[in-house]
Amino acid sequence: MQVFLLYKYNTLMKVAIVHEMLIKMWGAEKVVQSLSDLFPEACIYTSMYDKEKMSKHFPWKTIITSKKTQKIYDITKKQRLSFFYMQEAFENIDLSKYDLVIVSSSGFAHSIITKPETKSIVYYHSPARYLWDWTFESQKDLAKNSFIKKYLFKKIFHKARIYDFVSSQRHDVVLANSNNVKSRIKKYYKLDAKVVYPPVNVKRFQKEITDLYPLPVNKYYIIISALSEFKKIEVAINAFNKLKSNLVIVWEWNYKKTLEKLSNKDWYNKKSKPNIFFVWAKYDDELVFLMQNSLGLIFPWEEDFWIVPIEALWAWKPVFALKAWWLAETIKPWISWEFFYHKDGSDFIEKFLEFEKNIESGVYKKEILQKEASKYDEEIFKKEILKIVREEWFLV
Repeated sequence: MQVFLLYKYNTLMKVAIVHEMLIKMWGAEKVVQSLSDLFPEACIYTSMYDKEKMSKHFPWKTIITSKKTQKIYDITKKQRLSFFYMQEAFENIDLSKYDLVIVSSSGFAHSIITKPETKSIVYYHSPARYLWDWTFESQKDLAKNSFIKKYLFKKIFHKARIYDFVSSQRHDVVLANSNNVKSRIKKYYKLDAKVVYPPVNVKRFQKEITDLYPLPVNKYYIIISALSEFKKIEVAINAFNKLKSNLVIVWEWNYKKTLEKLSNKDWYNKKSKPNIFFVWAKYDDELVFLMQNSLGLIFPWEEDFWIVPIEALWAWKPVFALKAWWLAETIKPWISWEFFYHKDGSDFIEKFLEFEKNIESGVYKKEILQKEASKYDEEIFKKEILKIVREEWFLV
C-alpha cells in the first residue's frame, strides 16, 4: 500500500474524511477505503457505523459518529429513520482543527461547515437521488398511498432541496464519479465538477480462488447488487424465468422478498427445476470466488458508476447490461460487454441469447477484458486525488 504524506509549513497536514454512513461495503465505501489508505492518519466522520459489518474494513478507533443518528441506527438498524436528522448531524461536526477535509457524498455529507482556511474537497457519487431526479418515485415509496404522508413529504423534500443546494456551494473543489454525475451537478447545483473515476481494487480479482464456497449450481450468470426497487432486478428475473440458463443473485435489502416471489414461477408450479438462486451478501474472497466461477455479470439497471462491472472484467468475466449512463460513456460493446436497450427488458432475451452465444464461441478474451478495466485501477484514483490536493496548496 502506497501512503502519501502532505506537509503544510513543514508540519504534517491534518486531514479528515467525511462519509454518509458506514453500514455496508458498497462502491462508495470502497472510495472511502481508498481515501483512508491514502491518508492513514485521517479520522473518518460519519452519521452511523455498523461495527459488526464494517470493523474489518474500517476499525472502530478511526471512526467518529453522530450520537443521535448512531443511537437511532443501533436501536432500529434502519438508516431511513435518521432522515430528518442527517443535515443536522453533518453540520454539527466540528472540523475546525483540520487543514483538509475530503467528503464522500451521495446525500447529506456535503452539508459540513469548515473554516475559510480549511480546504474542502467533495467527491459526489451523485447529488441526492431521492431529492432530485428520483424525487417523485421516492415520495411515492415513502408515502405508501397515504394522502397525509404525501403532503408532508412534498413539504419536507422541498425544504431539503433548498438546503441541499445551499450545502453544495460550500466546497473548494467539486469532483464527480462520472460524466453523468458531472452533468447532474451542473443542473442541480450549478457547479462545474472534475471527473475522477472511482477506484477498483484489481489485485484481489487477479488471483484465482478454488473450493472456497459451495456453489449453488455449476454454470450460472451472476448479479451482485443491493436488492432495492430502484435496481430493476426484476427485469433480469422476468427474463430468466423464461430462459434455461441459471442466475445467482448476491446480496440483500428491502426488496428481496418481492424478488423471491417473482423467481422460479414454473418451479413453484412444478413445471421445471429452479434456475434462480439467492445467496445473500458475500464479501472478500467469497465474492471473488462466486464472480470467478460465473459465466458473466448481469447488470439490468441504470447507474452513475458501479464498481462491480469493472471488477467482473478483472475476474475475466464479460458483462451483459442495460445501455445507459456511464456504461455508454466508457465501455466498448462487442469487446467486453453486450447491451440490451429497453428499460422494460423487452429486448433482454433476444440480446442475451446473442451474448451467451458469444461466450460459448470464446469472443471475449481475458487480455481485452482486463485492458478495458485497467483505466480504473485504484492507484490511478489515488494519484489523481493527490494531484488535486497538491494543486490546491501549490505543492506541485
